[in-house]
Amino acid sequence: MKNYIYIFAILLLASCSNNNKEQKGQTTTTDTLAVNNTGNAFAFNEVEFKKQSLPFTIDTLFIQKVDTNNRITYQQVRALGINFLNGELGDGLSYDLNTFCLIDSLKQRNKYVDYINHLDIGMTKTCIAYKVCLINLPENNKLFIWGITNASYEACPFFSGTLLIGTFVNSNKEATHFNIAELSGGGDPPSMMNTQTTANIGADGKIEIISIVNSDDMDVPGEGIERTTYKLEIKGNVISLVDTKKEVLSKEDEAKQDQ
Repeated sequence: MKNYIYIFAILLLASCSNNNKEQKGQTTTTDTLAVNNTGNAFAFNEVEFKKQSLPFTIDTLFIQKVDTNNRITYQQVRALGINFLNGELGDGLSYDLNTFCLIDSLKQRNKYVDYINHLDIGMTKTCIAYKVCLINLPENNKLFIWGITNASYEACPFFSGTLLIGTFVNSNKEATHFNIAELSGGGDPPSMMNTQTTANIGADGKIEIISIVNSDDMDVPGEGIERTTYKLEIKGNVISLVDTKKEVLSKEDEAKQDQ
C-alpha cells in the first residue's frame, strides 16, 4: 500500500522493530536483488501453508476471497528479516510490516484498547496478518504468500485494503519480500486513490505483476490511471526484477485498450 505511505507519511507510527530506511525512485530494467542470510531457522512452517501448483494466478477475486483466519504473529514477521526487493515492489513494505507489528504487539500486551481510545485521523485502527499459500519453485526455491489487511480510523484522510506479500526463500533460507498483489483505496476528499495489483506465475517460475493505480480529484474533470507491469525471474537462488513498463493513461485511454 505504498501509495498511501506518501499521503500519510507525517502520521507514521513508531514501529516495534528496527526502522529500515529505503531508497525511493522509479525502477528501470535489470534491477538485480542482493539477498541477506536469515540463518538456518525460518519464521514460517511449510505445513501451515496451503500448497498451490504452477502455473498460478492471483486475480482480484482471489484477493477478495482470501481466508484471513490462519493468522501470523508479529514475532514471525520480525523473524523474517527486512530484505525487500529493490525498487517499487519492495518500497513501502517496511511501513506495512511495522504497522502490523505495532498493533499485534499491543494486542498481545493487552494495550490495544487503550490505543483505540486514543486514535486520531489517519492512524491505523485495524491490522491483521495471515498465511495464504506456498508455491514450490524451480531449483528448490519457495514462494510463501501471506497477507496484511488494514484500515484507518473512520475519518479523512482514510485508507483500507489487502496487501499480499510474496516472500521468496531460496535453498539457503535467504528471504526476500515484495508486493505481489493488492486491493486498496483511500484519500482525503476531493483527492481519492485506489490500487489494484494482480500477478501471474508461470510454470517456469517467472512472475508478471500488473499494478493499476487510479487517482481522482473531484474538483478536476477526468481520472488519472497509471499501469505498471513488472517482470521477475529466478536464476539460481536469486530473484530479480528484470523489466518494468509504466504507462500513464486517462480513463478514456483505458477503455480503448480494453476493446
